[in-house]
Amino acid sequence: MDKSDYIEAILLELKSTTDINFQNKVGDILAKYYAFCNKTYEMPNSSGGDDKNDGWVVEDQIFYQIFAPQQRKDSFRKDMKEKFSSDFSKLLKLIYIENKWGGKLRKFIYIVNTIDRNLPHDSERHYENECEKLENIYGENFEYEVTNVTYFRKILEEMNIENLRSISSILRIKSIIDYNALSAKTMYEVIDVLSGMIHEKVILKVTSEDYNRISSVHKIGLNNLDEKREEIEGMINQLDVVEQMISSINQDLLYNNKFNRVKDFIISTYISLAETNSGSKLYDRLISDIIEYAEFKQGLIFPCKMLVIYIFDHCDIFEKEEMEVI
Repeated sequence: MDKSDYIEAILLELKSTTDINFQNKVGDILAKYYAFCNKTYEMPNSSGGDDKNDGWVVEDQIFYQIFAPQQRKDSFRKDMKEKFSSDFSKLLKLIYIENKWGGKLRKFIYIVNTIDRNLPHDSERHYENECEKLENIYGENFEYEVTNVTYFRKILEEMNIENLRSISSILRIKSIIDYNALSAKTMYEVIDVLSGMIHEKVILKVTSEDYNRISSVHKIGLNNLDEKREEIEGMINQLDVVEQMISSINQDLLYNNKFNRVKDFIISTYISLAETNSGSKLYDRLISDIIEYAEFKQGLIFPCKMLVIYIFDHCDIFEKEEMEVI
């Protein structure tokens, strides 16, 4: 499993959780993150009253407040604003008047569980105006941030894979991460990158580098693909763009083996289809099955074929020659 697998699974788990369970899971993640940063994250027990503090970073005077209603109502945007204003105001009173939580606040982070939606708009600048009003009252400058689950993507990306595994175990999602679903997602990401590089090569007339062909011309006939010969030969002559794409995506630190995962996905799909298909029918079915779950398919067909031909040429799919034909 790569970092990206754990990150996507953790974010999905947060989006599907509400109320106190969401708050507890957020606390688990932040506790791991700040421990990773060698800082102290404390989360007061809400059952005894949290003094409007859902969690704070002691060294940085950063305070978190969570809004995760059990269901999204029509008044969600209004409720979200009211909670921000009420909780921020009360927290500052407790800090600056009653000298709680170290007597200082540098930043207030308001995390809202919007589930599968973006944050509501704030065209009237409610949060900015509230912050300015409170700054005038206390004669202090505060930072604030209104965010949702996307906040966690950045901090999870900073962590190492051991910490992500630990978080997944704490959230009890490690055993249910769907490797195949994530492989399909990675497949479409790779196809998208390859598509862009192909367009660049064609439109900007990027000079092709030499590609060292591996299979012989006889592999096409051996697999009853003669009606596809012109297409396959033409693509083999341009496979340098696939090698450039592989080099590019391998620099992504979130993935240890992005292309290998895509290759394994294609090989697995091929093996399954080869049980009942052969020749050109197998070739066409392989392409269509790979892009089956994409919403828009036409733009994916050509780069998908390039990937398949690259793997074909490396003899990982379709029958290969037993010996060199002279």
